[in-house]
Amino acid sequence: MNNGTQKEEIEILDSSTALSVINRVEIDSLTATAKQYPRSIKEFKRSAMELATLDEETAASMFFSLPRAGKNIQGMSVRMAEVCQSCFGNMRSESDVVSIDEKYVTAMGSCIDLEKNVATRIRVKRRITDKHGKRFNDDMIGVTSNAACSIALREAIFKVIPRALVKDIYQA
Repeated sequence: MNNGTQKEEIEILDSSTALSVINRVEIDSLTATAKQYPRSIKEFKRSAMELATLDEETAASMFFSLPRAGKNIQGMSVRMAEVCQSCFGNMRSESDVVSIDEKYVTAMGSCIDLEKNVATRIRVKRRITDKHGKRFNDDMIGVTSNAACSIALREAIFKVIPRALVKDIYQA
């Protein structure tokens, strides 16, 4: 103010703009912290290996195996992705259901490496009808939604953390 004669102008933001500004400030702050405390690939591999092989039960949760069309599909589980993200550090990830229609649930997973400014967003669709076309009940739609979120999250994390860094951990 100048001698009490000028009034300060206050800008009023709508809720979506305000949320966008808050998110941007939060990401900027997290990115600055990530740059200040960079990760060590050597430490990542050591700590992820230690955590993933902590005991037999934990090690067994690091992969999945599903029978599909007469074959057995195997791969790294969402638990493996969580261990890797935790040990990799300087990352943010999330997943959520973005739509449910008559036949499918769609989930989206996203992940950002705050240190390297690498981000990805993955959409996953899962059927919510049985082999006869009958829609699942609400409980099974919830279970399928959770599975779709887990798959989307896993895929988003492993699009940011190079699989080359986790193959030895997976093998162990």
